[in-house]
Amino acid sequence: MLRRALPVFALLLALALGACGDDSLTADQLHAQASAICARTAAATDRIPVPSTPEQGDGFLQAGIARLRPAVAQLRALKAPQDVRKRYDRAVQLAGQEVDLIGRHERAIASGDDVIDTFRRLQAALTRLTMEEDAYWQGLGIDACVRR
Repeated sequence: MLRRALPVFALLLALALGACGDDSLTADQLHAQASAICARTAAATDRIPVPSTPEQGDGFLQAGIARLRPAVAQLRALKAPQDVRKRYDRAVQLAGQEVDLIGRHERAIASGDDVIDTFRRLQAALTRLTMEEDAYWQGLGIDACVRR
């Protein structure tokens, strides 16, 4: 009796597990949630006063990092649908690299590097990085995450 029930039980278990699916978002949910995260972050970073003296450069970068780092964590927590997951994960990875890059330059300023030269280096490095990142966000149709 048990030997006949095992294949039936295995089939029912497989069907039940298959019906569960994964916990990824739909394309519309991903678009809406990622767009909301990026829109909130852009609004917050836009409120950071642009430094008017070199001495304010370090604080400017710190304020940006304080707003960008949580946004990247929130984007990373979203599980994209399987058909766009690799592209979405790459976009988020590039956003994380952007925050890390800003952090390295902020630490350089804090340790005594020239603010103006450090900002120039940061701008050059960010330009290359954000071009690639923007292409991913545009390809995903999540324009709110495209840098302006």
